[in-house]
Amino acid sequence: MKKIYNVFALLVVALVGLSLTACSEDDYDTNPYNKSGVNLLAFGPSPTTRAQEIRITGTSLNSVDKVVFPGGTLERAGKIINIAGAEVEKAAFKSVDSENIYVNIPDESVPGKIRLVAGSDTIVSVGTLTFLEPITVTSISPTTGLNAGDEISIKGDYVYNIAEVIFPSGVSGAPVLAEDFTYVSRHEIRVIVPLAAESGTLSFNDGADWEEEFKTPLEVITASVSSITEKTDFGQQIQIVGVNLHTVESVIFPGGVTADFTVSDDHTTITATVPAETKSGAVSLLLYSGDAITTNEISVPTIAITGVSKEKDVKVGDVIVITGENFDRIETVTLPGYGILADDEYTISGNTLTFTVPEGMSDGNLELYQNSFITVTQKFMMYSEAPETVIWAGNFEIGSWNAGMQELAWGGYDWSTVKPGQVLTVYLKPNWVEGWSQIRVGNGSWAALPGTLDVNPLAEDDTKFTVTLTQAMIDEMVANGGLVICGAWFTVTKITLSVLEDVIWSGNFALGSWAAGMQDLAWGGYDWNQVSAGTTLKLYYEVDPSVGYINIRFGNGSWAALPSTQSWGQDGNASPDPSETSIKTVLTDADIEQLRNAGGLVICGAGIFVKKIVLQ
Repeated sequence: MKKIYNVFALLVVALVGLSLTACSEDDYDTNPYNKSGVNLLAFGPSPTTRAQEIRITGTSLNSVDKVVFPGGTLERAGKIINIAGAEVEKAAFKSVDSENIYVNIPDESVPGKIRLVAGSDTIVSVGTLTFLEPITVTSISPTTGLNAGDEISIKGDYVYNIAEVIFPSGVSGAPVLAEDFTYVSRHEIRVIVPLAAESGTLSFNDGADWEEEFKTPLEVITASVSSITEKTDFGQQIQIVGVNLHTVESVIFPGGVTADFTVSDDHTTITATVPAETKSGAVSLLLYSGDAITTNEISVPTIAITGVSKEKDVKVGDVIVITGENFDRIETVTLPGYGILADDEYTISGNTLTFTVPEGMSDGNLELYQNSFITVTQKFMMYSEAPETVIWAGNFEIGSWNAGMQELAWGGYDWSTVKPGQVLTVYLKPNWVEGWSQIRVGNGSWAALPGTLDVNPLAEDDTKFTVTLTQAMIDEMVANGGLVICGAWFTVTKITLSVLEDVIWSGNFALGSWAAGMQDLAWGGYDWNQVSAGTTLKLYYEVDPSVGYINIRFGNGSWAALPSTQSWGQDGNASPDPSETSIKTVLTDADIEQLRNAGGLVICGAGIFVKKIVLQ
């Protein structure tokens, strides 16, 4: 057993006390005695012995009513004395003035903080009062089967000079101060095992230069969980059953949500309410020691999507029906490009949600929001009128990998004219006679094009299969005999290539009722010198229903219709069907001359929103 003896007492221990009032106005004065209010600046000697005189220095000390030395529960003459602190009233001071108090240390004192009481205020020392007698620890009992809250006995000699008993816990341990010991005498102290305690080696110190570890480790039984209410609902109470659950500091639900809880008197049951903001998953119990344990997973009602009536080629006005689970828990419905639907823009009946596709909805994910941790999504693809060129049409039936369509191979099409970025689309009808269909897009040797799969499953309702062509794909088709479509159980009806578009303007320009013309591509807004005859000029638009009719004119800078559009109607005004969303013309030499020399392009008319203008 290690012993360390203090050879001499320190004359003064420098300490900074807590001031009752503000500091003096001279912020740069380093004199510690030039302070206002009661301040405890230093005391000494320490370490010391009981009944010895001690000097306390500070400011306004003549206002102190009493000095409270650290105390505990002590044995005196075979009796137990409960001491909240060993108090010395002002009348018992040896002497006192504004800067000094001289007072004898009470016999009942233990290591700890000194307190000055002045009226309703208490000033606590920063340093610790310690004692000189050499401490010897000879035994601890019990050391096994301990639970937080149990009392242990530490025996030896001068053990009442121990300032801290430090239980193993986390990184820094769980200290119990002398003032919190349940029993104090020269030969024995008793302490309560703290909530943060773990198994390991117990250590002690005297608050000064003595410290020691006891060789026999403690066995502290930590918290454990045996069961939890697994199927529950938001706002319901659940029970977590285990042992030593009073050592649980926090109950954390999935998503990191902390909940209030209670622990049963026998420490075997935690009762907590499931927060509104959580999700299914394991609950974490954070212990006072810093460790954490997890429970089995709880299950809360969670929204899910099981089916959708239409998810591809969706158009404005389509009625979409989504089926799923727990739809009564849906808080908001958000459409891509549109935002949150108002309550009157969708209906929920049981586990069926219905809405009509509004203008402004775009490609992307619909979101069904339940809470901040539960959101499910459904991808939608809007109908696209991307221009395309038909390079084959017919009715070619493919059986069970016994035939490949080679009409566009071996000279059937000039693949050297194709550009990267063009989309190859195979229009088809799956023939589910065997309950499955597969497709491969390959070169003339039937090998799949680079970056595509050998086998691509087709759903029963698929109508097309698309591949965005790369230069590597084009090079392989040019070098290896062109395009071969093969697979099983489907019929090819058409094959197209998309027409690459050069977008020269996009936005949302309202023409109103002939109130304005869009001149963004006129008077220097675009260099028409780079455009040649034979180029297709195409306008994408949306109908403005507030106007009630549609007129569209492609004009030059003076608003006169381009020559190629004169046939659209009087003064070159087109009045397309309201179901249309685009209009185009193939530019002639006369058009190009006007665009270059008469101020560029002006779009005028009524009843539409101009969305995009492209060259093809």
